[in-house]
Amino acid sequence: MKLLKLEFYKCRRRRITLVCAAVLAVELLWMGAFFDRQSAEDMRWGWMLLLYNLAMVDAIVMPLSVATLASRSCELEHRGNTWKLLETMASPGGLYAAKLGWGALVLAALLALRAGVFLAAGVVIGFPGPAPWGRFGLFTLLSWAVSMMAWALQQGLSLRFANQAAALVCGIAGSFLGLLSLLFPPALTRCVPWGYYGLLALAGMNWDEATRVTSFYWRWPLPGDLALLLAWTAVFLAAGRALFLKKEV
Repeated sequence: MKLLKLEFYKCRRRRITLVCAAVLAVELLWMGAFFDRQSAEDMRWGWMLLLYNLAMVDAIVMPLSVATLASRSCELEHRGNTWKLLETMASPGGLYAAKLGWGALVLAALLALRAGVFLAAGVVIGFPGPAPWGRFGLFTLLSWAVSMMAWALQQGLSLRFANQAAALVCGIAGSFLGLLSLLFPPALTRCVPWGYYGLLALAGMNWDEATRVTSFYWRWPLPGDLALLLAWTAVFLAAGRALFLKKEV
């Protein structure tokens, strides 16, 4: 707990709040522009349309956002060459866990705030039907779980390489693959870590080629996909922690 508090203290001037605000602003602008182009017929899908497109936006925005936050958390020790000093006061495993806990709390706060903002926006816009509080809560939990899987990968890279370009390039590639994976068949999407933002979406879309009518429906994540997400997370955590413990300081 002390290491986690120190992590927050260390990051107080790392402009983490600004990074999170930028992520939220990008998603708000993106969704605002999207809904501004929708017809009254499309808007009747309201909450389903919102959650469907939020999953798509997450697949594009969150991989790079997670990479940026992980890099901000880890680069200071590299820049100051303080790993040896830190490891005289705490174990490498403890340092790794503190950064992991910091990332989990920051992402949880960001996504919870995001959920509140978009719920309020849906009410203000006047989406038909009551606000789906439960589905928004589950959507936020799933987004956090996928983001933590990506965090495990990005933290491992940021801790392993002093040059943060490697981690950021991975984040950029993740955003590209996250978007591209939305076009993949599910079997192939399961092989792309960042594709789980779309794979676990709570709203699906049907498009009738004959009538050119688009409809949306609620759906639930498959238990097998949730198990695969946990497996990806476990692999990235184990690999990242092992590399950090073996890192020469």
